[in-house]
Amino acid sequence: MRFRFLQKRRDEAETFTGMVEERGRILRALPYDQLARLADEPTMEVVVGNRKGQVGVVVEQCEGDQLKVVVQGFINAFERLPMFKGVALHGFYKHRDGTVTEMGNEEFYGYD
Repeated sequence: MRFRFLQKRRDEAETFTGMVEERGRILRALPYDQLARLADEPTMEVVVGNRKGQVGVVVEQCEGDQLKVVVQGFINAFERLPMFKGVALHGFYKHRDGTVTEMGNEEFYGYD
């Protein structure tokens, strides 16, 4: 019984992380100007299993004519304890010429 509960949690976490990564892959394909307009995009509400979550996009203008794009996902860790959240992050830099640079793990501090 306990093992199934833990396996379900793990599967839900993998599904949620996959949703955040897929959103990031879709955004990578967008042109620079279209990404720049996403700064005010509303947060998307999602449900994975019985857990509610949100997926949002942060777009910041950086030096050197590039955009920092971070997809933030927050999901309730437990149905009955919504104050505990799981986090999934995906980020990259989009340059005006269309190239993409990965964000390093240390750059995600402050987005979780």
